[in-house]
Amino acid sequence: MISIIFDMDGTLLDTQRICIPAWEYCGRLQGVKGMGEDTRYLCGMNEVGWTKYIEDKYPQIDVLKFKQDISDYYRSNNPPIRFMVGAKEILDFFKEKGVKMAIASGSSPKSVEHHLSEVNAKNYFSAFACGAEVERGKPEPDVFLLAAKRLGVEPSECFVFEDSPLGIVAANKAGMKVIGIPDIVSFDDETKAECFKVLNSLDEAIDIFEKLL
Repeated sequence: MISIIFDMDGTLLDTQRICIPAWEYCGRLQGVKGMGEDTRYLCGMNEVGWTKYIEDKYPQIDVLKFKQDISDYYRSNNPPIRFMVGAKEILDFFKEKGVKMAIASGSSPKSVEHHLSEVNAKNYFSAFACGAEVERGKPEPDVFLLAAKRLGVEPSECFVFEDSPLGIVAANKAGMKVIGIPDIVSFDDETKAECFKVLNSLDEAIDIFEKLL
């Protein structure tokens, strides 16, 4: 029996691009330019991971203020949350086939709840696992293993959809097959080699799973 685990940001939902201007703006509030580009290296990390990244690279940044400024930025600008291309189609396909689905995200439970509610997608999923719930974030496998446990399935039964190299490494460590769909970060040859398939959009996976299910 096959089960499906989706990363959320940049895989299921088009939220990575929202982060770039937010980080750029909030970095500049503290006199640091170019932080928008840092988001490309942090895709898939949980809050512990990207907090450490900021502390190590930008010791002059007040991290607590930065986090509050990010929260204020999102609240003020209210950026729209949208599905990635093909997301609704693949979710409907798996639902029709009776396939169990989970979310395994580095984002907080609050963000997962909010974002999925915005696109009316919560009811597609039987389980949720978030970066704040595990000791180690991506590229370690913990969040994927937690998602499989909450689905009640073996990791080897799971296919993972991921956009980030860190997430692809994590899913492989968990013993799962990975379908990579690059978003704001391109895949190098090593990353591509770690994937069961590399696709341009989620709906391209329908033909693959028509044969596997």
